[in-house]
Amino acid sequence: MDTEPLIFILGQAFGIFALICTVISMQLKEKKPLMVLQTASEAFVVAQYLVKGAITGSLLAIVSFVRDLIFTKHHKHRTPLWVLLVIYAIMTVFTIISWTGPLSVLPYVGSLIYAWSLWYGKVKWIRLGNAVGNSPYLIYTLLTDNYALFIMTLLEVISSAIGFIRLEVLNNKKKKSKKKK
Repeated sequence: MDTEPLIFILGQAFGIFALICTVISMQLKEKKPLMVLQTASEAFVVAQYLVKGAITGSLLAIVSFVRDLIFTKHHKHRTPLWVLLVIYAIMTVFTIISWTGPLSVLPYVGSLIYAWSLWYGKVKWIRLGNAVGNSPYLIYTLLTDNYALFIMTLLEVISSAIGFIRLEVLNNKKKKSKKKK
C-alpha cells in the first residue's frame, strides 16, 4: 500500500488545523486565550513537520510548543530572562544538530524573533513578532513543499498584521480622539 498520498493529506490537515488556531488567536485581545490557541497551533505544526520529514522545522516547532506552554503559564507576568536564554540555547543546539544547509537558518531566525516577542509579553508585540518572525518561515515552507503550512504562515502574517492594526493602531487612534473631545 502506497502511504505517500495519506502522508500528504495528513500533513495538509495538520496545517489546516494549525491555521485555524493561529488566525483566531491573532484576533484575540487577551494574552492567555491567544497563547492557548498558539500552543495548540504549534502542536499541529509539530505534527505536520514530522509527517513531512522536515527535521529542523519539527525540532524547532517542538521547542516552540514547549516555549508556548511555559509562556502561557506566565501569562500575567514576564517569564524570567533565563528561560528565554535556555530556549534560545536549545533552538541553537537543535539547529546545529539538524543542519541540512543554509535553509536551516530560516526557521531558526524566525523562532528567535517570535520567542523574544512572547517573552516580552505584550500582546501587541506578540502580534508584531508573529508577523516578522514568520517571514523566514514563508520561504522555508515553500522550499520544503509544505504548501498548507505556507498558506497558514502567510495567513498568520496577514492575521497578525490585521490584528495589530485593528486592535493596536485603530484603538489607539480612537482613544486619542476621545481624549481630545
